Amino acid sequence: MNAIETSHLSKTYGKHKVLDDVSITVREGDIYGLVGRNGAGKTTLIRSILGLVSQDGGEIKINGAIGKNALEFERHKIGSIIDSPALIMHLSALDNMKAFALGFGRYDEMKLRELLHTVGLNADDGIKVKNFSLGMKQRLAIAIALIGEPRILILDEPVNGLDPAGIFEVRELLQRLNHENKITILISSHLLAELGKLATCYGVIEGGKLVKELRNSDIEELCRPYIKVVVGDLKVALNVVVENYHAHDFEILPYNTLALYDLSKSIPQVADMFSKANVPIINIYQCEGDLETTFISLMGGLGHEEH
Repeated sequence: MNAIETSHLSKTYGKHKVLDDVSITVREGDIYGLVGRNGAGKTTLIRSILGLVSQDGGEIKINGAIGKNALEFERHKIGSIIDSPALIMHLSALDNMKAFALGFGRYDEMKLRELLHTVGLNADDGIKVKNFSLGMKQRLAIAIALIGEPRILILDEPVNGLDPAGIFEVRELLQRLNHENKITILISSHLLAELGKLATCYGVIEGGKLVKELRNSDIEELCRPYIKVVVGDLKVALNVVVENYHAHDFEILPYNTLALYDLSKSIPQVADMFSKANVPIINIYQCEGDLETTFISLMGGLGHEEH
């Protein structure tokens, strides 16, 4: 079953199209990583799913539900953290939980204590939240988002600003919530390497458009190591490659560059192959495929300014 689906979603602010025909599918049980630069449209997409902004076009389904009333009912089953956690700084973790639970109409002190234990916080230490580390505040915010016993958790940049220890704590917590509590998670981030340690599938957004939707099997294929060759004559070089490689074992990249995924030939052998065909080699080296490079490539490289 699909937990969240958007179909051809669009949203414009003034003359700026923030979402442009965005269709994503989050399956039940996924940890879905929404990947993109700051300003790519991730937060607007999340706000649209949560009903915090209205879309100009397209459709949203949550647990198969469509229509205003059905969507509103399903949205009450979602836990979320958007922007900075809205915590009450002069209260303890438990008192924060009590205050939010009363607001949600879900007050049960034993369950609140259990939730604090789940996120690794002590319900009885009495420490005020203003004295918490950023990681502790984020874990408390997640505990608050879990008060309604959601089956879906939506988090916008949940590790932004955290130190490595805090990032590790939040990552471990989210993996446990997904594996043990069977909670589907949609998480946005521009920290690509970190997201790669957590997500089971990805939606890559650039300039308000969904560039690609990937599952882990797709990532493994995209992240294959390869020999990168920059040549002086791409047309002749292609003839050489076609004669020596299967179609799925090479790719044409920008700027007279070829990626050779079949590593049965060493770099000296590849160089000799082109040399015999009188193809000038400007540069040749082996690249180890990695998630961050793959995502940056999908988002159009490093040359774009954030907005």
